[in-house]
Amino acid sequence: MRRIRMLILLGMVAVALPFGVLQGVAMATGSNLNQVTIQPNADYDFVGTQLDVGLYVKCTGGSGSVVVDVKQDPPYTPYPVGAGSGPQIVVCDGRTHTVGVTITGFGFDAGKAWATADLTTATLATAHAARWINIIVV
Repeated sequence: MRRIRMLILLGMVAVALPFGVLQGVAMATGSNLNQVTIQPNADYDFVGTQLDVGLYVKCTGGSGSVVVDVKQDPPYTPYPVGAGSGPQIVVCDGRTHTVGVTITGFGFDAGKAWATADLTTATLATAHAARWINIIVV
């Protein structure tokens, strides 16, 4: 009976792992020294060709760079796809910093979009985050 309970528990954990712990929370990878987190909201300007995405970045090694990619599918965009990316240089002093990244692309509109962020430090350490964001009009 114990084995059956254990198998059921392990099966439930195996099914839940690919979906993450909480829907809508950024999934991040990287060491404790290097982290990137995508903020839940972004805004768009200039007729849907530029987005401003906020991040929280913590890293060591003096400096680094982060690249954010955003993709938006219908029904949130009237185009077949809205997509773009943008880079930003970041300070890597071991403290968490708020970082703004301007994404240049095409076809963005208010609504949901998928965002990824990849951090690389001067020492070639990396971190990654991905999440659904809400593009809002401000």
